[in-house]
Amino acid sequence: MDRLADYQDEWELVLTHERPVAEISRVTYLRAVRQFRAFLADHHPDVTTPGAITPRHVGEFLSAMAAAGRSDNTRRIRLKSLRLWFGYLAEQPDSGVERNPATGVDLPEEKLPPVPVIPDADLAVLLRSMSGASFVDRRDTTIVRLLLDCGMRRGEVVGIDVEDIDLRALDITLRRTKGGRSRTVPFGGRTALALRKYLRARELSAAAGSPALLLSSRPSALGSWRLTGGAVGEMLSRRCAAAGLAHLHPHQFRHTWADDMLSNGANETDVERLAGWSSPLMVRRYGRSAADRRARDAARKLARGDRV
Repeated sequence: MDRLADYQDEWELVLTHERPVAEISRVTYLRAVRQFRAFLADHHPDVTTPGAITPRHVGEFLSAMAAAGRSDNTRRIRLKSLRLWFGYLAEQPDSGVERNPATGVDLPEEKLPPVPVIPDADLAVLLRSMSGASFVDRRDTTIVRLLLDCGMRRGEVVGIDVEDIDLRALDITLRRTKGGRSRTVPFGGRTALALRKYLRARELSAAAGSPALLLSSRPSALGSWRLTGGAVGEMLSRRCAAAGLAHLHPHQFRHTWADDMLSNGANETDVERLAGWSSPLMVRRYGRSAADRRARDAARKLARGDRV
């Protein structure tokens, strides 16, 4: 038996059922394990069990990635993903892992370029381009409204069930979150209207009985009608191209939401809680692309020189 492959499969089950994470996170975590196993097979074929892996093996894996031109941020993500996997293995008495070998390797320095916020004019063009009455138009409008109004991750958006929505209280309970902690987020009137129109169109779908809010036009190979995070990215690419806009990534909506919140008086604690972050550092990271502009606006409102 290939013990490493066996534990990779077990890890996938853990991330899916025991400690469920968003689809995009699960894909990221498993990609790191798969690539690390491929590296070991090529460079250390004698290492076939988790207990035989040392920090040196992990360090060599990251060095090989650097030599192949992979960025510091990519290597950082891979190492953090391996730390999670080995952390789980260290909890299993039969794995042979006594100490997490990935914690003995330093994380590459994080270098994140500012993500531009989306101008209102571009958002208006995008929404106008999907203003039809078809099922797909109403679904896509709902997705864009939720991303913009609630600052959700795309994995959280596609994880919403119909029963999670309260159209009277105007809020949604997010249960499939990156950190595994559920939270409730509010939405505004236009998002409520988009949801109501979509739900009416959804009632006519062949998959109307599915618990998932956002449905695909056809089922997956496994028979699921739930829209995937990847499909959200593909939808935005297709919609932006049709509307004559530059490509918009789903996460840009989260950055734009954070900037809007901070620009309109929300404090960092409020933004942190609504976004589901565990550290105020994330608030600063997500809002930094327009931080200079917000600082100038605050100074203009203060107009310190006009008081004397």
